[in-house]
Amino acid sequence: MFWRLTRIGALISLVAGVALGQSPPPRTASSGAISVPTAVHSVEWEQVLLGDAIGRLKAVSGANVFLDRRVDPTQQVDLKLENAGLEEIVARLAAVRSLGYGRLERLYFIGPPQTAERLVALAALRRRDVAALPADLRRSLLERHRIVWPQLTEPRGLIARLVEEHGWRVLESERFPHDRWASGALPTMTLTDQLTVLLAGFDRTYRVVPDQRAIEIVPVDWNAIEPTSKTPPASSRPPRAAPGGKQVFTLRIENQPVGKVLDQLGRRLGWQLSVDEAAIRAAGHSLDERVSFTVENADEDQLLDALLTPAGLTAERDGDRVRIKPR
Repeated sequence: MFWRLTRIGALISLVAGVALGQSPPPRTASSGAISVPTAVHSVEWEQVLLGDAIGRLKAVSGANVFLDRRVDPTQQVDLKLENAGLEEIVARLAAVRSLGYGRLERLYFIGPPQTAERLVALAALRRRDVAALPADLRRSLLERHRIVWPQLTEPRGLIARLVEEHGWRVLESERFPHDRWASGALPTMTLTDQLTVLLAGFDRTYRVVPDQRAIEIVPVDWNAIEPTSKTPPASSRPPRAAPGGKQVFTLRIENQPVGKVLDQLGRRLGWQLSVDEAAIRAAGHSLDERVSFTVENADEDQLLDALLTPAGLTAERDGDRVRIKPR
């Protein structure tokens, strides 16, 4: 996992617990530590079925890849890459069949470009909805589990059971389209994000109905959602200037405690942080809540908003003085 913060005239790498210029420790599966080195792979596929290519990639790299239900897994692909990172392989694999891809935490989503390029933005909208709920309702939707389903699973039933396991129910689930899926899995994610992924292929999302402790499956208007600009799958890119010399930042964070990220940013950007911990606890929030987000060409206020909103927090700024409190 790699944090990249780009500002005008400089490229700053933020590595949790590691000073700038030092080599970070290697990442382990259990620690969640952040590491700059990434595994590289070489692939040489000729007339390989798309579904088989994804299966091979999963077997070799341990990648989590979800193929949209509307994509034919039997279409053939030709791809040759040497010493490529996982994201580059996924991006190129999608591109050879004119598909798009999106990355939500550890999951790569491959599907129609309109869906794949807006999936992360859609997930962020649903996270904001959940962040606004009372703590007792929000907690169950933010529980993190891995899910697996067998061959010929009916997604309508899968979603209903998944929601029920978290103490909620689906309103009028019979209206949801019927389908049958091959066996599959989603990595450890929040229920909020899992529902976003499972529903996207039906051009659906969901609305929380808190007074009934239920969710309602509703259509999604992809045209109303701004696509997430993809960072090129390369080791680095030149910093981009903003009009008028304004400092802007590009940062991707995946499943990190909001307090840790805030502390790192504060030290790098010279913020004088104060945290109203009593008010945050009273509102049912915590700096230990984990967040995932991506911003590109964002100013400091937008950077703070992207970090704090998913955790139900906000910031008051007076120059370099930044006070953190509940939203």
